[in-house]
Amino acid sequence: MKKWCFAIGIVWGCLSVAAGQDMDKKFQRQFQVIKELVRQRNYDAAIQVLDKMGNDAGRYAEFSFLRADIYDRLGDTDREIEAIHQGLLLDSVHYTNYYYFLGECYFGRGDYVNARQNYKLYLERDTKLSRKEAANHRVINCDFAQKALMTQEKRPVELYIGSDKDVYWPSLDVTGRTVLYTCLDKGNEDIWSYRDGAGIPLNFNTTEGNEGTQSLTADGQMMYFTGCERPDSRGSCDIYVAYRISDTLWSEPINLGYPVNTDAWEAQPAVSADGTKLFFASTRQGGKGGSDIWFSTLLQRNPDGRQLWSQPKPLYFNTSGNEMAPFLYYDGRVLFFASDGYPGMGGMDIYRVDLDSLNEPENIGITVNSYKNEMGFVVDATGRWGYFSSDLDGTKNIYRYELEDFLRCQEMAYLHLITENEEGEKVVPDRLLVIHPEKGDTLAYYDGVYAPAEMLSCVPAQSLLLLSVQKGGYLYYSDTIHVGRADYAHPQTRVIVLKKIRKEASQVLNGIFFDVDDYSLRPESRFELEQLVEFLKNNPSVKIEIAGFTDNSGSAEYNEHLSDARAFEVYKYLFVNHIKKERMSYKGYGMAHPVASNETETGRARNRRTEIKIMN
Repeated sequence: MKKWCFAIGIVWGCLSVAAGQDMDKKFQRQFQVIKELVRQRNYDAAIQVLDKMGNDAGRYAEFSFLRADIYDRLGDTDREIEAIHQGLLLDSVHYTNYYYFLGECYFGRGDYVNARQNYKLYLERDTKLSRKEAANHRVINCDFAQKALMTQEKRPVELYIGSDKDVYWPSLDVTGRTVLYTCLDKGNEDIWSYRDGAGIPLNFNTTEGNEGTQSLTADGQMMYFTGCERPDSRGSCDIYVAYRISDTLWSEPINLGYPVNTDAWEAQPAVSADGTKLFFASTRQGGKGGSDIWFSTLLQRNPDGRQLWSQPKPLYFNTSGNEMAPFLYYDGRVLFFASDGYPGMGGMDIYRVDLDSLNEPENIGITVNSYKNEMGFVVDATGRWGYFSSDLDGTKNIYRYELEDFLRCQEMAYLHLITENEEGEKVVPDRLLVIHPEKGDTLAYYDGVYAPAEMLSCVPAQSLLLLSVQKGGYLYYSDTIHVGRADYAHPQTRVIVLKKIRKEASQVLNGIFFDVDDYSLRPESRFELEQLVEFLKNNPSVKIEIAGFTDNSGSAEYNEHLSDARAFEVYKYLFVNHIKKERMSYKGYGMAHPVASNETETGRARNRRTEIKIMN
């Protein structure tokens, strides 16, 4: 990337100044010859002309700055720096803006001391200060970088995926067994899968366009990625979704369409574990800078695989610089992203934010961040290992390292969920939800389009969750599930048995919660109640009884009154949500009909319950 490329614009303008200073007409003609060669990108010939001029070219600063511009285009930073120094020795009064360019050269190689010195000279000596804001930001970056190098320690890294091609942007499912990455070969980007130590290109990669910067749902069954210059693109790059068919085969990609994709650049998606939230980078109008990170929620999946998303909104931490390359951790709370708008080591650095607390972005440190551009950072489901790409060996490879304590994320587990009928036959649900009732987070969302009979749900370790299943013709299913420590070799399995709707069939509402000796519904009960409302609306002919039960603590009269009041609270909620009273009745049975022994706390907890019973 060119650091300043000033010759075609600024230095040509400088010629009028030089002419006023009696530059020989012969040198003016030479200058025009070199200018034309640069415009033709014939840089070698331009350098040859400068070399032939010898000491004569050294009489004028303009030729030195022109030489510096050519070396910048050739990527020869050493000679570029030498040429700028020579130009400033010849004239540091009229060309003080070149101190800024010199600072850029040093900054671009991680020499923060010399970079800072030259940015300060530019700020002190230049009268126009057209790059004042950028120079001040660079000084802040230099101070940050010098302090980071003195106070931080690089952690050891290990090679994760190596290749003779540039490979970057790793993506993992919650099990760690599905690994995808982006591969750059001869200017073309493709998505590859990594299995058994070898890379395999995906079936939908094209030769005409670029596919890359992919993101997986936690179960590895849906992939969102950037596609550029594909036939159905709205802009230069759009975001697509593909569904997994087998271990190595993916469906034909589907453009997400408006409002996610516009005529602008949309790229680098990060999908939530359950596939209902999408973060991405875009240059669309309404942002704060060149590129911003935007957020959208899933509204609908259609049977043909197409999806409808909400109108995207920009995130709070966007700056007038560039924010891009988001990665959302499996908990849906911690977001990593790349930015050049915050103090950092240079170029694009990786930062961490907590979307719940809306904290100030935190630089993740010098193990990953350097004076180069860093993007495509991810953390696996253990919360302990970070993955990133680097050209430590001259080619971009993917590395991993154990995160510092302040960067570690919550350990995630996963559930293997199987839905069956009472005969033991596999049943595909219309909808399955896993909800964290205390936090209100949806951890898994399988609908009629995206719901097999066996599913994988990414959930926090050491948590109590609500499991809800809907299926036409079947009784609504509800249960709580306790998740212990993550065991990636032996995941917790839950078989969900769906009962046909029939008279006298009953269902315990495990997601209904009351405080001790109280009949007011606790806030986390709303998730269960919402599913019950949906079940009744989907089955308009069904009539139910809402039954409340207690354990044997207290008198029979007190327990009957308490259980009746609790059943009424559920009845009232359903009525307020447009379930006709003719379809419902309620009754409190107190301590009658226990389902477990009242001799233990576990048994008493089971007896304190709310049920629905089909009455017709």
